[in-house]
Amino acid sequence: MKEQLLEISKKLGEKKQVSDMVYCTFKEAIATGILTPGFRLKEEELANWFQISRTPVREAIKKLEMEGLTTIDSTHGCIIRELQLDECLDTLEMLEWLRTAAIDFLKGRIPRTILMRLEANLHYGKTLTDPIQQYDNNVEFHALLIKATGNTELIQITKRLEFKERIIVNNILTYTFSPDYVQHHRELLQAIVDNDAEFIKKFAIQNQKKSNKYMNDLIAHYLAN
Repeated sequence: MKEQLLEISKKLGEKKQVSDMVYCTFKEAIATGILTPGFRLKEEELANWFQISRTPVREAIKKLEMEGLTTIDSTHGCIIRELQLDECLDTLEMLEWLRTAAIDFLKGRIPRTILMRLEANLHYGKTLTDPIQQYDNNVEFHALLIKATGNTELIQITKRLEFKERIIVNNILTYTFSPDYVQHHRELLQAIVDNDAEFIKKFAIQNQKKSNKYMNDLIAHYLAN
């Protein structure tokens, strides 16, 4: 775990403030399942790992607490909090709604720079077989569509929900994708460019069914555990 955290921190090395670097490292580790629910955050130990003082570690942990990512346990102190089922379902339901709304909002208006990035996303997606990499590719595709709307509030709200979705997928229940999911994305992109409302409506219905199935699988997973 120590090596994984340090590797993340290297990628975030351009952060100006040490506390920001540690905070972002912890968040990424929580999202990817390196820091799992129940893991105790020990200031002294973590400070030694990063070769820094305890102050930036304490500041980072405080930020995590303010965001509801940690909780105080009477026995173990500050630990990573486990997401509750209703919280997971609310996150997935709202995120699906926002992604669908963004697609409907675009109506053929995609900036050329984002269109090029979407093409790169589709090309890369065709090479993937790992479920987590496919999930990340899917998230990037929809995030680019949301960015294309130019709505800053929509972008910020979606980012917060995407973070929770990453926790769910990496810690609780992994998404599975059909081999032709990239082709479906390509068809959707073409429909957006062509402003094909009928295709977009059908895509939204199909996507909602997939989302509902995943949420039902999630409920079954919680009940079994």
